[in-house]
Amino acid sequence: MITVENMKKTFGDQTVLESINFNVNKGEVVCLVGASGSGKTTLLRCLNLLEKPNEGKLKIGSKQVEFGKTKLTKKDIEEIRQYSGMVFQGFHLFPHMTLMENIIEAPLTVKKRDKKVVMEEANEILQKVGLVEHKDKYPDALSGGQQQRAAIARSLMMHPEVLLFDEPTSALDPQLVREVLKVIENLAKEGQTMVIVTHEMNFARRIANRALFMDEGYILEEGPAEKVLTDPREARTREFLALLEDE
Repeated sequence: MITVENMKKTFGDQTVLESINFNVNKGEVVCLVGASGSGKTTLLRCLNLLEKPNEGKLKIGSKQVEFGKTKLTKKDIEEIRQYSGMVFQGFHLFPHMTLMENIIEAPLTVKKRDKKVVMEEANEILQKVGLVEHKDKYPDALSGGQQQRAAIARSLMMHPEVLLFDEPTSALDPQLVREVLKVIENLAKEGQTMVIVTHEMNFARRIANRALFMDEGYILEEGPAEKVLTDPREARTREFLALLEDE
């Protein structure tokens, strides 16, 4: 599904990703964990080419690109992005559109799909994320948790093979976190391939097949989520987990 080889990313003189190698199999949930500034979000954005790596290879689905040797074309970027959907910390809903209008916009304008079919599918997806009764509301009438679930629904409408989540609950009040995590957990049970940046360790242990611990731009440890997040082999991973327990 996803293969990353020797990926490197710099911002000016600062190297933020170095020698990144990993893969994600179809139907797998992989969580990226680590301290702030360790490179997790940059790596996630590189998978969707929101950031363009300086070196290495990326393969998603049947599309492969190599960085540094040839210039990425607009077609390359579009072909990579057709495989994935990105859910950000912020919700990025259009404030002047209803919830329904927000989630059908891309299928209608980008994919030119039939509106009747799109509307039927939208109702099914809104039912799945628990928002069908709110479909005619505008974003400012929704809670943060509802807006994040709407953002997930919007991504699902594009039929992504893999969903990329960047700290999907970090902008939410604690009481709203659970409803978003439940939607993601249900998607995992359905076999949706996902890569998730998160600090929710209990959640990661529960749903992830594998966890990657990142430190200073490197993947320092990788393995089954339960093992990495409960009994890690690396001292730096143990230090990070201990700090979270103290918070």
